Amino acid sequence: MGIFKKLIGLVCLIGLIGLGNQVSHSAEIILRYAGNLPLDHHITKGQEMYANLINERAKGKVKVEVYPAGQLYTDKDYTKVVPSGAVDMATVTTDQWTGLVPGVISLQIPLLYKDREHWWRAMDSEVGETLKKDVEKVGVKLLYWQDYGGADLASKFPIRKLEDLKGKRMRGSGETSVKYLKYLGVIPTFLGGGEMYMGLQRGIVEGLNSGVTSFYDRKIYEVCKYLNIGPPHQLSVFMVLINLKKWNELPPDVQKVMMEAGREAQEAGRKIALEKEKECVEKLKEKGMDAYFLPPEETERWRKVAVPPAIEEFFKRTGDDGKKLYSLVEKLR
Repeated sequence: MGIFKKLIGLVCLIGLIGLGNQVSHSAEIILRYAGNLPLDHHITKGQEMYANLINERAKGKVKVEVYPAGQLYTDKDYTKVVPSGAVDMATVTTDQWTGLVPGVISLQIPLLYKDREHWWRAMDSEVGETLKKDVEKVGVKLLYWQDYGGADLASKFPIRKLEDLKGKRMRGSGETSVKYLKYLGVIPTFLGGGEMYMGLQRGIVEGLNSGVTSFYDRKIYEVCKYLNIGPPHQLSVFMVLINLKKWNELPPDVQKVMMEAGREAQEAGRKIALEKEKECVEKLKEKGMDAYFLPPEETERWRKVAVPPAIEEFFKRTGDDGKKLYSLVEKLR
């Protein structure tokens, strides 16, 4: 009888050990996913869509928690907190990563691309693959490109021609947009997205370079009267990043789920960005903003002033690697 009890106990112990191993193996991995845009912005909706796709398909192995609207750090912090692992994932403003990954400037040069499709072709080509490898060198992995849309100008003064910008104080979203404004004769100031409204309200700046979707969601119409809409002025894409060390620790099947979900979210994001831009222009007009669409001949004047120095600066920063990227972009034109 004593031997029987010992056998039963041993069987139970083995069972518990096995159960423990099973629980450990299937334990939920939590990924904190930061964002900076308002709750109703299409970028935030894109974050939620991506997280939901992963959560539904990962079969309990991972849970992505979205923290939008600057709940976990601001957009200016992401260049430090994502590579360090202080936050697992983030949707980041590409223009703010040019100091770490100069090659991404190739996607941000204002007025460089023929149209939206040309820009998308670049991201989906060897250009995009090269940039993904460059991003990994700073300790993060690029999961997919999130289309923010076109960046245009909102201002307290009318902008009809290049000369209207001379000496004006305007906000840029990052390195390339700040330099773009400078080439146009503006006195540029870098402000984070959450600082735009206050910057206008307090007179720090007289205008902004950002997306019309952001102008609407951040209620810029309350402090600005005028919109200047180009072809657009700058095409702006966000990067969805994960800390590289955290990525390498994930099971291969979870990695596969995240990459597949990223491809779906990227395609959906492109369509949504186009729709939202058109919708927000109309909403801003309804709110009383004066929308002026820059005619082709004036756009060409801006292009001649801004594009050559931007490309020259890009080559100085990136050397032969940058020249190769630019050549690839031109071939896709």
